Amino acid sequence: MEDVMGPAGGVEVSRAVLRSAGTELGEVATEVRAAFDELRAAIGSAGAIPQNDDISAMIAAACAAIHEIAAGSVGSAVTALGGHGDGLAAMAAAHEAAEAAGRAVMGGLTWA
Repeated sequence: MEDVMGPAGGVEVSRAVLRSAGTELGEVATEVRAAFDELRAAIGSAGAIPQNDDISAMIAAACAAIHEIAAGSVGSAVTALGGHGDGLAAMAAAHEAAEAAGRAVMGGLTWA
């Protein structure tokens, strides 16, 4: 996210951008999960690797291990992406609450 300098030289936070980024990151996680599930289904539809001898049995075992590792890695990445998306949405809500609290405090002050 590009920083935008506020009037006092600080960084201005766009809650709309944070919310949008959080939503989009969650959508990316969903798309990655769906694409990986499609890939796994395509691989599964090809059928099992024939295990006619020791070599083919080792190849089948290696493929199964690779699929398991990939599933764990992709699952972890999808979970992280979704979590980061939720974090961005929470950040937007926190900024909004802080701004509202600031307005309430400032509105309650008497000015001489």
